[in-house]
Amino acid sequence: MPAQLIASSHALENFCRRLPASAWLGLDTEFMRESTYYPRLCVLQVSAATASACIDVLAVDTLQPLLDLLKQKSQLKIFHSCRQDLEALYAGFGFLPAPLFDTQIAASILGLDEQISYAQLVAQKLSIQLAKSERRTDWQRRPLSQAQIAYALDDVIHLGALYNILQADLERLARCHWMTEECEKLLAVSQYSVTPGNAWKQVRGIGKLPDKALYFVRQLAAWREQSAQTKNLPRRWILPDNAIVALARLDTFSTRSILQCLKTVAPKSQRHCKAISAILQRPAPLQAMAETTALPDRRLSKAQQALIKKMMRFINRRAKEINTSASLLANRKSLVDLVSGRKSKVVSGWRKAQIGDELIIMLNSES
Repeated sequence: MPAQLIASSHALENFCRRLPASAWLGLDTEFMRESTYYPRLCVLQVSAATASACIDVLAVDTLQPLLDLLKQKSQLKIFHSCRQDLEALYAGFGFLPAPLFDTQIAASILGLDEQISYAQLVAQKLSIQLAKSERRTDWQRRPLSQAQIAYALDDVIHLGALYNILQADLERLARCHWMTEECEKLLAVSQYSVTPGNAWKQVRGIGKLPDKALYFVRQLAAWREQSAQTKNLPRRWILPDNAIVALARLDTFSTRSILQCLKTVAPKSQRHCKAISAILQRPAPLQAMAETTALPDRRLSKAQQALIKKMMRFINRRAKEINTSASLLANRKSLVDLVSGRKSKVVSGWRKAQIGDELIIMLNSES
């Protein structure tokens, strides 16, 4: 399988001409986002049955020939642990490649660790040991070294072989519909963009704040999200979560108290004091404060806690019986949702038959 670095639009066009005949494409990305809001895609790795390449995204003038291929629904797109790759692709190009096959998800369905790494999976299924030397490399630096290119290509050239093995096992166990359902969830674009109005839900430490403070958390988080998106800077560089909470808790919103709070918890955010003061000092409609919806209260009674422990024991037993990942079947959040009367993934889709019906019986018996 010839390997190459593609650093021109002409070379990319020639490479893409060789790909349509393949039933699948293996994909991976290398990106940087330590100093940006949006991930900066640096390298895009592609493999097919007869060719593989690292595409230097920073050097190629246009990726259109490849993007046209990725938009086609006729080829399966194979990734490993693809959520961050999809986020980078969506941020860069505004669409998600489909249909998907995530080898990490397939492995967990088949009883391996839900978070199994690509290197571990390749070692277990193909008896190949992958190099780890370039794991922390700076993918923005040019030129790319031969070691970087080889490391990046390793991440895609085995995806086709892994797919063949995993897909055969899924078919043997009649779990292909599990796989389809889990991968389709990854194609919900709402996961890859945050609207400023919903940004407050990602702020940590707001669980016990009163309605008035929550109202100001929402205003500050929306401003921060908009600022981070516009300036393409990490949220924490604008205003960290702990500063949002501390500001919302202030008894008074005088410019002096706001500045003092920033000096204490987020000194680098003092440059935004004027904008923050304008938000906090703006008259807050009483109705708007009253309508602020807090995040669900996940505190449980002793009886509910005991029930969840009982459910977890059942799930662990069930996972061993059918040889699948217990954490894939259900995590604690999904059980808290269930016992609290909220929508839970455990009672829909493929999980309903495997665990959901039994969990409902357990829940009803405790009522």
